[in-house]
Amino acid sequence: MMCRLAILISNKGTGTNLQAIIDGAKNKKINAKIAAVISDTPASLGLQRAKKYNLPIKIVSKKEQLLRILKKLNLDYVCLAGWKQIVLDEVIDAFPDRILNLHPGLIPDQFDGEVKNPDGSKGLWNRGKLTDLAIGNFIDTKATYAGSSIHFLTHQFDFGPVLGRAFEKVKKGDTIESLYSRLKVKENKLYAEVLVKLSTQKTVLVIDGGGRGAALVDKYGKSEKVKRILAVPGNDMMQINTKKPVTTFPNLKTTSVKEIIEICQKEKVDLVDVAQDNAVASGLVNELRKLKIQTFGPTKEAGQVEWDKAWARDFMKKYNIPHPQYHVFSTEKEGIDFVKNESTHDLTVGVSSRLRTSSDNGKPATLQSGFSSDKPTTTWFVKAAGLAEGKGVIPAANAAETVEAIKSLKNFGDSGKTYLLEQALAGEEFSAFAICDGVNFKITGFAQDHKRVNDGDKGPNTGGMGCVSNPLIILNIKNQILNILKKAVEGLTKEKRPYKGVLYLGGIVVGKKVFVIEFNARWGDPEAEVVIPSIQNDFVDLADIVINQKLNTFKIKVDKKVRVAVALTAKGYPVDYSKVKGKKILGLDKALKTGIKIYGAGIKRVNEAFVVNGGRVLFLVGEGNNVKEARDKAYKAIGLISIEGNNLHYRKDIGWR
Repeated sequence: MMCRLAILISNKGTGTNLQAIIDGAKNKKINAKIAAVISDTPASLGLQRAKKYNLPIKIVSKKEQLLRILKKLNLDYVCLAGWKQIVLDEVIDAFPDRILNLHPGLIPDQFDGEVKNPDGSKGLWNRGKLTDLAIGNFIDTKATYAGSSIHFLTHQFDFGPVLGRAFEKVKKGDTIESLYSRLKVKENKLYAEVLVKLSTQKTVLVIDGGGRGAALVDKYGKSEKVKRILAVPGNDMMQINTKKPVTTFPNLKTTSVKEIIEICQKEKVDLVDVAQDNAVASGLVNELRKLKIQTFGPTKEAGQVEWDKAWARDFMKKYNIPHPQYHVFSTEKEGIDFVKNESTHDLTVGVSSRLRTSSDNGKPATLQSGFSSDKPTTTWFVKAAGLAEGKGVIPAANAAETVEAIKSLKNFGDSGKTYLLEQALAGEEFSAFAICDGVNFKITGFAQDHKRVNDGDKGPNTGGMGCVSNPLIILNIKNQILNILKKAVEGLTKEKRPYKGVLYLGGIVVGKKVFVIEFNARWGDPEAEVVIPSIQNDFVDLADIVINQKLNTFKIKVDKKVRVAVALTAKGYPVDYSKVKGKKILGLDKALKTGIKIYGAGIKRVNEAFVVNGGRVLFLVGEGNNVKEARDKAYKAIGLISIEGNNLHYRKDIGWR
């Protein structure tokens, strides 16, 4: 998409930066159209250049007029090229991270940081000094190098995200004129190079607000092909892992389809990554594709493999994908009557004789649950068929508990109206993730989640209390996983629901056989926090090859590190943590200095403090050559964090298996 630029000049210079931008646009290196050349006086020399190339010209003699003019031009970027007027705060607020300024000094990346010259000496910032004074300062201080920075304008004077720097060695006998004449040539080239990059970079919108979304923002932020990132709803901590500007929309839901489309159109979004289950179920991908907006994620029809567990089980049965035995009910009475009728004899025998059989030759697998228990504790799971934020699975050991679980499904609203009674299996659980382009698929990683809220896998289910990448259980079952994913992808294609995006296989190993607990139509959370960082490909490229169905020509690059993610939650999660909302989170600065990743989730900024805004507040991710090394890093950093009032909870045994 071609950018629209406004170039702001004055009578101070000769218009060489303007000429560099004109040349770049003319030869199509800069993918942009110059919408206007704006000067504060008709006496600007640069206006002669604008007239030569028939560029629109506007004269803005008063700084108060500028915002009105700029708004009418529908701009992507505003380029200051010798502009003398003070840019008012209202203009900066209207164009955040979109106003480029050339500063004759070496602006650091952090306010308390510094820039090193090519010879290792400290570069001069020249904060507050205009051109001649700044160039003179390089000479007066006997600096070895002069330099200039192109940066985005912010409210902080002569500071903001730096887009590029130019250096010029100071020679003996240099004057302001001689030194600047050489530096100016490099400035002109630098301005054009920065605009080449910005004009070809993409605006990416991530649909998610938690740790998974934060991991995606982090990954897209590492791409040279991304200029800025939007997130719906996002969270206030997403900015810490990237230097790219991040804009969030905290008042929107991931299912706000109309509003999301409006954002895409207004912000000229190039790529949307739909990473959240409710968004898939709402048909957001379908609507975006209708408008030809590039979208990474499955359609509503393909995503039914997650958002309708009853449909998904029937799909697995049809395509001979191993799964537990199950039965589907559509009313509370139907399920309770079924349980009561069977409770006159051993429930495990009675139910299994009438449940829809698994594909394992119709024979029930070993009954049990117990991700971490060696003793029978659960016989059945009562599952809401719809989406329930990872909490719609209720274990039951006998008829009475099963009835209570069925009755509790009303708490999930429409998601619990249809539900399943499903055989519990004993074994080791894992998650596998594959990228699919509708025809082909490639595995990107494996993880093991810890769902229960307390140590030893005790307490109620949660959205996930932490996980480990590359669990050892994977070593002997990769062929089974590949076979299952092949059946799923081919089956969805046969059902005329080609799957494009991330397909999540939640499995369990019983003996030596893999059964599918569930398919999900997105990255897991917190699995994303350990799998996504391991992928070394540019995520813009990854999305492109999926959208254009070229996965068979693409190599997925995954590092060999092990990662451990630990969820820090508000005390009371997942039942009631309302009293903890708004409490301050302490020690984040210290934890970040340990070098680990921190992904915000249920968190927001109030004034200068971060406060609790959800049940799962943060995810801390340690990485290493093995589980112990990664665990130690994560837990060391966790020891530096607290929630005021002693309201922090986390599991201390993530990765113990």
